[in-house]
Order: sequence, then structure tokens, then C-alpha cells
Amino acid sequence: MPALDQHAYYELEILRVVEKTSRLNTRAAAGKLGVSLKLAHEVLKHMVQRGLLHVTVIHSRRWDYFLTPAGLKEKSRLTLEFLDFSLHFYREARRQSAWLCRRLQEGGQRQVALLGANELAEIVSLGLREWGLDLMAVYDQVDGPASGRQFLGVPVTPLAALPQETRRPVIVCLYDAQHPLGGCYLPPGVAAQSNFRWVFAMDPGMN
Repeated sequence: MPALDQHAYYELEILRVVEKTSRLNTRAAAGKLGVSLKLAHEVLKHMVQRGLLHVTVIHSRRWDYFLTPAGLKEKSRLTLEFLDFSLHFYREARRQSAWLCRRLQEGGQRQVALLGANELAEIVSLGLREWGLDLMAVYDQVDGPASGRQFLGVPVTPLAALPQETRRPVIVCLYDAQHPLGGCYLPPGVAAQSNFRWVFAMDPGMN
């Protein structure tokens, strides 16, 4: 199973941006990547040093970046690498979430909730349908207490309204972007509960 290299992801995003426009500065790069100015500067500096980007200084506030032949080659390689990772992620998520849904159904559960309304939750929903489990609630970050957002026809409830220690299983669909196949991840401010079930917490092939 390939690992998701966050630094490689940053480089791929920068290469994609520069392919479209040369007008890129550290602040814009930081915004695109969702990182600090310092980290964005280090990524750009490292890419120039490796020969992936050529930089032309127009003036102190404008540095134009251009893809080099090496940068184009690296962009193609990284694109294939991340497509391969996405396929592995989907396969593992589908396999392990189906196994989890089967265990819940065989344990007498009929209703579940999801923590997270994202691509992993969409994969989990396939297992819910496969094993006849009813989705009763979805908890995730929302813009406000009544955003009107829905997931599979179920209103999305703010994380702050997540009930404590109910008997209904809550399948955790949130994950660490740097280690998406890691188990037992929770976002800051959310405490683990005994009714939480993680998709990647255990390998079904070992049970």
C-alpha cells in the first residue's frame, strides 16, 4: 500500500498551478496549499533548487515561476502516483467499511450515524446499503447551526451537537489527510466515545 506523502502533494499542487499561470508568490502558494507562509516558501525554494521550476524576478514583489522540462516530467509522475493512491484508498475503504457494516449488522445493529460527510462517508454508504443498515444521523463541520446541508438525504448536524455515549454506533469517516489509512483519527475538539467505530482501525483480513 503506497503512503500519501504530504510534501509530494504540495509539489503536485504547485506544479498544477504554475502550469496554468506564472503569477505565483509565497502568499498565493500558502493559500492554495493551506499552509503557513514559511512552509510555502520552503516548498517553492526546494522545487527551484531541484530544477522543477524556473523563477524570474520581475521586481521585489513579483516573482514569476515557470515549469521546466524536469517539472513537467515530475508532474506526470506525481499525477500517476496519486491516482494510484486514490485507487488503493478506495479499495481499502470499500473493503474495510463493508466488513465493519457486516459486523454491525451481525451484532444486531440496524441504525447507525456517520461522523463526517465526505468521500469516505460516500464509500461507507455502499456498505450500509449492502448490509441493510439505516443512516439516522450525520455529524460534520457546518457553516451554521442550520446550514441546510444534507448528506444522502439526511440533515448534517454540527459536531458540537454530537450526543455523548449513545448505544447507536457512530462510524467515523473523518481522517488525517497526511495518514488517511491510519486508524482512530479524530479532529481537534472531538473526544473518543465507546460507540465510535473507525473504518481503518483494524484490518478485516486479520480477523
